[in-house]
Amino acid sequence: MPVTHRWLNLSLALGSLALVAACEQKKSFEILAPLPVDQLQALDVQSPLKSVHFRDREGEGLLVLSRLDGQAVEPGSEQEVDKVVLKATLYGRDNDREAFKPRWQIDQQTTCPGLDLDVDFYTDVSDVTDLDNNGVAEVTVASHAFCGGGIDPHDITIEMHQGQAVYGIHGQSLISPAGEEPIGGEREDSASLKDAPPVLREHLDAVWQQVYKRPWSDASGPVDDDSDDESE
Repeated sequence: MPVTHRWLNLSLALGSLALVAACEQKKSFEILAPLPVDQLQALDVQSPLKSVHFRDREGEGLLVLSRLDGQAVEPGSEQEVDKVVLKATLYGRDNDREAFKPRWQIDQQTTCPGLDLDVDFYTDVSDVTDLDNNGVAEVTVASHAFCGGGIDPHDITIEMHQGQAVYGIHGQSLISPAGEEPIGGEREDSASLKDAPPVLREHLDAVWQQVYKRPWSDASGPVDDDSDDESE
């Protein structure tokens, strides 16, 4: 009988350790308080749009999204064109006594010769998560770019980085002009995304669903204020 009790106690102890280990694994990812502005400036970040400070199993991390507007000279024509540079940089460090160092960077440059230029991040869906609870953060960055003279689809890029793995969706926004056939809406998934864990595929698909109708999803024109006045 005592032997049975010892095995039971050992089983309970091992079960408790497993639960503690599982809890610790989940706690290994957390969103931290935002860094002070002076620390962001020390990283020489120009025009930051959003930053996410976090910790995971790989250490302390910092995602910074920034945008820089300027001019460029088009090769060949020597024409001056508008230019927008979007940068998404992931910084990391092992502890708060070290300086942040870049781990990777997404650098998107768009030039536009005297036409409508609309380039930016989707900051509401660009974020840091741990959807599969493995303690390694997923960093999602979504952006759009447009250069044209009318209502045309925007190019959409969505990337997710998890450790060394990179998953992506590239496509065009969907335009639905009143009384006309929709334009755009195509997407192409990276080969890596097709083999990604289901929870990550579902997340990126949800991000796509949130953004691919933006902008130009309401292309029917402005509301006629006169009609409102008459109704009153």
